[in-house]
Amino acid sequence: MPSRSLAGAALVTLCIGAFASDADVLAELRAFETQFAQFKQESALHIEQLRAKSAQRQADLQERLRQMEQAAEHRRLHTTQQEQIDYNTGNHTGNAEAIANLQSATNHTWLILCGALVMFMQAGFAMVESGCCRAKNVQNILMKNLVDVCVGTMCWWAVGWTLAYGIADEPNNAFAGDKQFFGMGFTE
Repeated sequence: MPSRSLAGAALVTLCIGAFASDADVLAELRAFETQFAQFKQESALHIEQLRAKSAQRQADLQERLRQMEQAAEHRRLHTTQQEQIDYNTGNHTGNAEAIANLQSATNHTWLILCGALVMFMQAGFAMVESGCCRAKNVQNILMKNLVDVCVGTMCWWAVGWTLAYGIADEPNNAFAGDKQFFGMGFTE
C-alpha cells in the first residue's frame, strides 16, 4: 500500500512541479476566472436576446390569432345553425331555378359528349374495317363509313330525336316521343 501513496504523491509533485511557482498557478486560476466571468456575461446577454425574440414572436402570434378570430366571424362557414336554416329555406325559389338550370346544362353537355363519342366510334370502325381488308379496298371502306356517318346524322335529325326526346309536355306514359319530327319546334 505504501507504494501507491508514494506514486500518487510523486504524480502530484510532478503536476505541481510543472508550474514554476504558486504565483504562476494563481495567475492561471485568475485567467480562468476572468474567462468564466466573460462567458457568464456573454451567456446572459445571449439568453436575454433569446427571451426578447421569444417575447416578440409570441406577441406576433397572438396578434395573428386575434386577426384570424376576427376574420372567422365574417366567414359563412362559421354561421349559427339558425342562420343556415334561414338562408336555405328563405331562398328556395332561387335554389330551384339554379338546380333546373344546372340540370338543363348537364343534360346538354351529356348529349354533346355522347355525340362526340359516337363520331369517334365511327372513326374506330373505319380503322378496324380498313385494317381487315386488302389495300386496294381501303378507299371504298372509308367512303362507306363516311356515308354511314352522314346518313346516320340525317336519320337522327329526322326521327331519332323525336323517338328519344320528343315526348309531349303533358304527363303521359309514352314509350317513344311524337313531337319535333325533322327538328320542328326547336325554336319555340
